[in-house]
Amino acid sequence: MHNAIIRILESRGIGEEMREEFFSPRPKLTYDPFLLENMREGVDLLLEAVDEGRRIVIYGDYDVDGITSTSLMMKVLSTLTDNVSYYIPSRLDEGYGLHKESIDRIHEDGCELLITVDCGSVSKAETEYAHSLGIKTIVTDHHNISTVRADGIIINPMLPEDNYPFKGLAGVGVAYKFALAISREREVPKKVMAEILELATIGTIADIMPMLDENRTIIKCGMRFIHLGCYNKGLRRLIDLSGLDYSKLRPTDVSFGIAPRINAAGRLGDATLGVRLFLAENDDEIERCCNTLIETNRERRALQDDAYGRSMEIARSAHAEDDFLVLEVNNAHEGVLGIVAGKIRETVNRPCIIVTQSGDNYKGTGRSIDKVDLFEMLDKYRDDFISFGGHAAACGFTIAEDKIEPLRKRLNIDLSEMYAADETLFDIDYHCDATVAPLEFNLELAEDVQLLEPCGKDNATPLFKMANVVPVGWRYLKNDHKYAKFQVEADGGRMIDCMLFRDAEKYADVIADNSTVDVVGTIEINNWRDSRKAQMIVKWVLPAED
Repeated sequence: MHNAIIRILESRGIGEEMREEFFSPRPKLTYDPFLLENMREGVDLLLEAVDEGRRIVIYGDYDVDGITSTSLMMKVLSTLTDNVSYYIPSRLDEGYGLHKESIDRIHEDGCELLITVDCGSVSKAETEYAHSLGIKTIVTDHHNISTVRADGIIINPMLPEDNYPFKGLAGVGVAYKFALAISREREVPKKVMAEILELATIGTIADIMPMLDENRTIIKCGMRFIHLGCYNKGLRRLIDLSGLDYSKLRPTDVSFGIAPRINAAGRLGDATLGVRLFLAENDDEIERCCNTLIETNRERRALQDDAYGRSMEIARSAHAEDDFLVLEVNNAHEGVLGIVAGKIRETVNRPCIIVTQSGDNYKGTGRSIDKVDLFEMLDKYRDDFISFGGHAAACGFTIAEDKIEPLRKRLNIDLSEMYAADETLFDIDYHCDATVAPLEFNLELAEDVQLLEPCGKDNATPLFKMANVVPVGWRYLKNDHKYAKFQVEADGGRMIDCMLFRDAEKYADVIADNSTVDVVGTIEINNWRDSRKAQMIVKWVLPAED
């Protein structure tokens, strides 16, 4: 193994004794689901409802984590009872989490047991309301919990009293552990258990959870099923129509190819489309769902580009002096605000919340930078929100119009105090995991890097720096000057292709102004016809350090 990879592993706290499990294509690191607090009580209540023929409703969320969680629970419970259905609130009409109006609809449909997935931990008033109607509740979730918590049974590794060994499960990861616990008590077909592992894999990757510990086991095992042909027919067809090869699917393909298409329906309207796809067995129904998801995603991208342009204009004019951006963007589609907030966060390196009018109130969606815990900042002002939820990196809320400006001022004051205590708060960390000479940048290194997959949060794809190199052959790949390619000489005349897929025009100026540069990026294998070679996907081009 390349020395650079060993150094990276050591820097990430992965010692020699952990590496066999870390690299294993068939990892075994997993924990007893009954170690989760309240799991026994939750399974007992569920099976009691199944045995007594009670009406069970699964209440999900409209993102990929929620959609895969809902589908997973439907797959499992449908093998035990015919008396189960699901409900996903509309992002546009209802918003995130439990709502009394939604509970009323579920109650009218005869619900006697409500199981939430990927939401509900802080829904105290709503669960109390459900109980007042005679509906029992089981909350399965992974979001942070403040002093306010739901009434009844909560299965969430983030509970303060929970001693589960791994706190990084996605909502679908918690749902999967619930399903495993159920399968310990009742027989669930092996095909269904394979399908739900595939769904847990997709949801965990899409929700940007830590690529460590038990999540690596879930993803590697789930990916193996997908590579062998994919048990879930809807997922298999969506992969095919997305122009991807299921047998070679990688986590990055899920993040950028599959997840956006599943998310699109929930962003623009009906998130149940994703659930219908994953539950469908009829080929015609699967084809309709896939085509609608793909077309909806195209529409989402157009709305997103429009909202981003208008948001940046507001940020640069009305709020140029603000460090915590709270932008009111009129007539923006609520479903794309999270993506737009994330893009602005990346562009200006500041936390960003975008609010837009929704009925008599405003919906807000935020994204944050590494050193700013968004949930912690906003949780102090919980009483100002009509509804609120989220975690360190992202949030969502509903708020009255007259509360927006006071919130903006308080958040900027709070952030200025944080900056006074830490002047590195907004610094961009141009870090790399290892510096390698061009002659070391080769197929051997690229193949060793692949052993680290799945990569993502807390196990990022390694960034390598080639220092003091002379770039040659610069050319743009498209007319908009966002994409470019240049080369760096390695050894014996071998040239390393360096690909820029963002901000190419900005880095053209860096190269023009400097005879030598430092190039930082990831290493990938470019398979073209019968040849394989290592290439760099460039993240930064910087003036060469002395």
